[in-house]
Amino acid sequence: MTANPEDIPHRIEKIAPLLKEKASACVEARCVVEPSMRAMVEAGLFRISQPRNVGGYEMDLRTVADAVTAVSEACASSGWVLMVMAAHHFCLASFPESAQEEVFGGGRDGLVAGALSWQGRAKQVDGGYLVNGRWQFCSGVDRSNFVMLGCSDEATGAPFVHIVVPTGEIIVDDTWHVLGLEGTGSRDVVARDLFVPANRAIDTAAMMKGLSTHARRQATKVYRVSCESMLSLSVATAVLGSAKAALARFIERTAERRAINTAARKADHGPTQLRIAEASAEIKCAQMIIHDSAGILARVADSGSDPADIGYRATVKWQAAYAAELCRRAASRLYAGSGAHGVYNHSALQAAFRNVSVGAQHASIDFDSSGEAYGRMIFRDLNPIKS
Repeated sequence: MTANPEDIPHRIEKIAPLLKEKASACVEARCVVEPSMRAMVEAGLFRISQPRNVGGYEMDLRTVADAVTAVSEACASSGWVLMVMAAHHFCLASFPESAQEEVFGGGRDGLVAGALSWQGRAKQVDGGYLVNGRWQFCSGVDRSNFVMLGCSDEATGAPFVHIVVPTGEIIVDDTWHVLGLEGTGSRDVVARDLFVPANRAIDTAAMMKGLSTHARRQATKVYRVSCESMLSLSVATAVLGSAKAALARFIERTAERRAINTAARKADHGPTQLRIAEASAEIKCAQMIIHDSAGILARVADSGSDPADIGYRATVKWQAAYAAELCRRAASRLYAGSGAHGVYNHSALQAAFRNVSVGAQHASIDFDSSGEAYGRMIFRDLNPIKS
């Protein structure tokens, strides 16, 4: 299967009704249900960020962002798992070619779940690494073939290596009982004296800062940026999709609501109109910021600039965090105006509110630390990249 960026929205449009229909089933199952996963696989969505040399489409980050947002609008669980796996497929472009072949070779889709923060521990042994530990938030592990995990140095505790292993080699611990995004199946995973060959590992700094020589051997320049920046941006795209779903549900519900005392249409109520105007603007601004960040990464990749440069990395991370915060504010404002019926568990608006709230909690888009780093950069005269 081949594709152009223009094909992706049409493919998503075809499967969106099914994803929307199965969204509640994902929540009940606490993982993406098989029909939804199959639909995304058959639409080729997991190949969007997969390297071309191993059967992927190797498309730009703007295409990835818009795909995740569109799927998340139909089903937050499916969109989140697509976001996570697409990000890991992007990261795999920085791994040795033999690892890429193991994951994607023979026309396989890869389907790499994982947890990239270095929660586990690794020590170098003959031929590879010995890995132990527990990782939280391994989204999509129930539907994965491989898992990518970050490891600290067992001796020093410093960030050390990222590894990719078959899912069958790790233990899945069902800990995922949460406020929102229940259908992502973001369970804990555990490794006990797991041997990982050296070809399925990469230095953490090389991957996160975009310094891998393997990334420079790919067909395009897409992967010549900080994976850390790409990851932050990716999370914001999924949050945006859930915020768009909240806006759509609010409009649908408010169009038919009437005030109890006067029977007046809520849609004719001035404060309600202001509420939706503000939320719409916040969501639109979030999307514009996300697109701007994707443009920044594209320019860095194309220009051959230092991928480890702190200027664009701090900018993209802050913009991703701020976009997610705008979505959180919008969803909160909409939910507050949803009336008493919004408290029921079957409320689609309540579900979207919870999904945005949980997604915006992701460590890679932490509002306080990202804003602090960006503000510090400005005061040190490290001018942010201009749009």
